[in-house]
Amino acid sequence: MSLAGWAEILFIALLAFIIIGPKDLPKILFMLGRFVRTLRQLSAEFMAEFEAIHHVRDLEEKNKHDKKKANRKI
Repeated sequence: MSLAGWAEILFIALLAFIIIGPKDLPKILFMLGRFVRTLRQLSAEFMAEFEAIHHVRDLEEKNKHDKKKANRKI
């Protein structure tokens, strides 16, 4: 990350500390962490489904190509 990125993160953290307060900030960050973890898991599942669909499609195309090739030899 560039220096500007760290400055922005520091500004947001300071703003959150002022608005939320030091007492509730750990609870909020814990909930945010769980939300991000759940979002990443859903994203990984979503990508796995797309990869599976792509793999099946590739296999179908290969089988179709192999059948055409076999028919030409006959």
